[in-house]
Amino acid sequence: MLQGNPKKKPVCSCLLYAALYTLTLLAFNSLVVAASSGEQALRTRVDQLYSALRQGDWRKVEKYLTKESRPIYRGEPKKAIVEYQIDSVKLAADGKSAEVVVRLPGPPGMIAGPPIFIPQTTVWRLVGGRWYMELSNPNTTPKLPGSEDNPASFAHAPSLNSKDLKFESTWVSIGFVRKGEVKVARFPFTNISQHTVTLAEVKSTCPCLRMTSQQKEFKPGEAGAIEFTFDPSSFGFKTKLGLTLTVSIETEPEHAMTELTVAAALLPSSEPVAHP
Repeated sequence: MLQGNPKKKPVCSCLLYAALYTLTLLAFNSLVVAASSGEQALRTRVDQLYSALRQGDWRKVEKYLTKESRPIYRGEPKKAIVEYQIDSVKLAADGKSAEVVVRLPGPPGMIAGPPIFIPQTTVWRLVGGRWYMELSNPNTTPKLPGSEDNPASFAHAPSLNSKDLKFESTWVSIGFVRKGEVKVARFPFTNISQHTVTLAEVKSTCPCLRMTSQQKEFKPGEAGAIEFTFDPSSFGFKTKLGLTLTVSIETEPEHAMTELTVAAALLPSSEPVAHP
């Protein structure tokens, strides 16, 4: 009995698709490996810089800064850090820049209890195949971790406490704050001068405290308020902690610097609120 030969299947197109799929997969894997190696190289550089900061080796610190950032760093007061934690590394799409979040202990006296690690975002650039931290104008961006606050960063050497603005209180308590909660600290005041007063610059000791009020100019006799939102979501805490944060406000035309204080008690979600 004669049997007909079955029709041959078109194998060429199948082989082509398989080859294209393999090449695409290899290219994707190469990108993943390159990104992974770039992130690891950056993490290594970040770790080396912060290790130098912890050791107080200022000359070594400069080796990890961009050429333009070194003069800025030299003009800042220096103070060694106690410890640090690399929180996250986010590479840009082109792989030539990145944002690195590092957690540092809060300033001494900022809390009662175990230290709270405050996140700080830094910018890094890939130059000549190596990663370097980039610092900008100290008047507009945070200083390099380990540097103390420098009053000279204000445009003029300010006097303490504004005589133009009369605050109802320069200290506010926002009470208990649980994880996931965001609270508002409000500082009412009145312009008791005979001229318009401008809020020229605001500096906070913690990125968790952000100014939300928009008005910056106040006419003679005008009442106003400075408001800040407090978001503790970036803090890692398992027990109740007392927290004190300060904000410096520079006013013009008198160039006076007023310090405002926000007090809070951080509570884990499972911690009950104690009532008197």
